[in-house]
Amino acid sequence: MRKLKVLLVLSLLINILIIGVGSLVVSKHGGIVFLEKQLKGLISSQEYPDYYLQKKDIFETLNHVEHVDKVFVGDSITDHGEFQEYFVDEVVLNRGIGEDESEGVLNRIDEVVNRNPKEVFILIGINDIQSKVEKDIFQKNMEKIVDSFDKDSTTVVLQSILPINNKAFHNTVSNEKVHQFNEVLQKIAEEKGIQYIDLHRHFEDEKGQLKKELTVDGIHLNGKGYDIWINNLK
Repeated sequence: MRKLKVLLVLSLLINILIIGVGSLVVSKHGGIVFLEKQLKGLISSQEYPDYYLQKKDIFETLNHVEHVDKVFVGDSITDHGEFQEYFVDEVVLNRGIGEDESEGVLNRIDEVVNRNPKEVFILIGINDIQSKVEKDIFQKNMEKIVDSFDKDSTTVVLQSILPINNKAFHNTVSNEKVHQFNEVLQKIAEEKGIQYIDLHRHFEDEKGQLKKELTVDGIHLNGKGYDIWINNLK
């Protein structure tokens, strides 16, 4: 009986150790987002998530608008925005897709280009950081996205990646990485002769965190956050 108890204790300790190491790995690589992506990868071999494919197909099927004033392109932060209501006298399209990365935007940018919008506002990169995409790969993707547009007919605007709130919401994405990727975006804008809008400074508190009162989870914005975003574009 004593031997059985010892074996049970050893088994429990080993399981705790495995769980602890696993939790550390998951946390180090972006928390629950990393875990979700790994599970999806085991279940499906398709390159893009179902939601991405669905939205991309819907965007490409819509051909009812001829004269487009503004297009907002990005990930879930863009996806959640109600931009048309901020510009009631203009035709505004939302081309945000949750969990998207720069490579995903590049894969679908032709749909936006073909609409020949007057202005396009691009905000992408936080998921690249979460997925450990190298800066040089991110830069190449962003350069190709920018180069897709005819600058004589479309004003291309790169927007800085927003800060993350780690302290209040326990997000693991590094704000240092955010700054590094924003430097890449600013460099591209300067070299390509396009506009770069530093949204980041309007959302950052004195500790370098996304202001708690502007977010629902430390990454995504609430209504006040979207107000500040749009007010800094006008």
